[in-house]
Amino acid sequence: MGEGCAADKREMTLVQSCLAILLTLAVPVHAQPGFISINCGMAEDSTYIDIINTTYHSDAKYIETGVNYNLSKAFLPDTIFQQLYSNVRSFPSGSRNCYNLSEITKGTKYLLRVHLWYGNYDGRNSIPQFDIYVGVNRWMIINDRSSVPFVREIILMAKRNYMSVCLVNTGLGTPFISALELRPLNNSMYKVVNETHSLTRWDQYDLGRPRYNNDVNAGIRYPDDPYDLLWRPFDDINWSPFNTSSTVTNPNVEFQPPSKVMMTAVRPTAESDALYYDWTVDDLSLQLQVYMHFAELEQLNTSQSREFTVCCGDNLCYNSTIRPLYLVTTTVEPPQPLTGQSRYVCTFKQASKSNLPPIVNAVEVFVIRQYKEIPTRDQDVEAILDIKSTYQLKRNWVGDPCVPKSYSWEGLACNYALSDFPTILSLNLSSFGLKGEIAASLANLISIQSL
Repeated sequence: MGEGCAADKREMTLVQSCLAILLTLAVPVHAQPGFISINCGMAEDSTYIDIINTTYHSDAKYIETGVNYNLSKAFLPDTIFQQLYSNVRSFPSGSRNCYNLSEITKGTKYLLRVHLWYGNYDGRNSIPQFDIYVGVNRWMIINDRSSVPFVREIILMAKRNYMSVCLVNTGLGTPFISALELRPLNNSMYKVVNETHSLTRWDQYDLGRPRYNNDVNAGIRYPDDPYDLLWRPFDDINWSPFNTSSTVTNPNVEFQPPSKVMMTAVRPTAESDALYYDWTVDDLSLQLQVYMHFAELEQLNTSQSREFTVCCGDNLCYNSTIRPLYLVTTTVEPPQPLTGQSRYVCTFKQASKSNLPPIVNAVEVFVIRQYKEIPTRDQDVEAILDIKSTYQLKRNWVGDPCVPKSYSWEGLACNYALSDFPTILSLNLSSFGLKGEIAASLANLISIQSL
């Protein structure tokens, strides 16, 4: 992230330019209702429509802190979504700065995507390290040094009718961000996701589709995927890709890889061989959820059969052989999450009664995250936010008032032991010189002991 990419380097490649034109022509409708698309650091009230017809807005209404920077063209990345990285919002002040995404629905599952591109915006040529929290739980440590934009996704359930995305300064440089995207999902999707567990994407690959150079944003997404999941192309020297021009249907509401993704697939180059999909991890404690999607793309005759076994990791095998249906998606997953290894291999092996090799159309790998921190009681949060609004307090009260403890709001004392949720015990507003009527919402701080 952020190394090189000078302006005097070549313009976007011919492949990227053609892809941008095709995407523009292919999208006649506007983005789905509920999409939140934020270009961070863009001038207040600014908007633009990108090549997939999604409208991006300035982040001014979602955050009160930070400094906007425009990047020099000399440092923009080579991507079909280049405008997404043309500016950043940086946070030189405060230990925690939070975006408040309020246009959401409690109990709904969402895809949250963040984009980061340093681009030497501050002229220091020094990429910082910092944390990103979603609500009160740390999502990830940002310490990326790659020469392409940093893009990460998490699938989670909204616990409230708003969501905080916080950048936390850990003393290793000034946090910054390029873009935020939030997409509502069908609540039948990804059943692992609930109020206590989320899925962070590790891999989500459209197998058998040619790669678009090194563009991390290129792949199948909206409108081909109505939820705007990003399916990146992936291939391997030991695979033989093939495809169909026919639509692939999907009767399963829990798993919804789009038809365009399922219209490509891979098989082993040597048809007598097994097919392997592998990846490595640094943290052996991670729990990985794997979804594999299959569809037969060739109309087989009566003498042909395709049937194979699927095993991942330490001999975790699907409980029956797979016989992909013609132009119909089938999805399988290991009987339990994968964990405890540094390298995982999923093996697709031809069954003894089959005369055709195994195939795979798409693979998804996610890290299961459990929420450990409990947020402040809803009633207290609503009351303190109303107090902030009533008195127009400019103090950097952002994110959860009490959690994490190390970032609790200045002027508040919280109790973490007397109930199932942290509560506000005391509130000190003496330094604000407040006048006028007492805010009625103070009465809703039912655990408060001193003002």
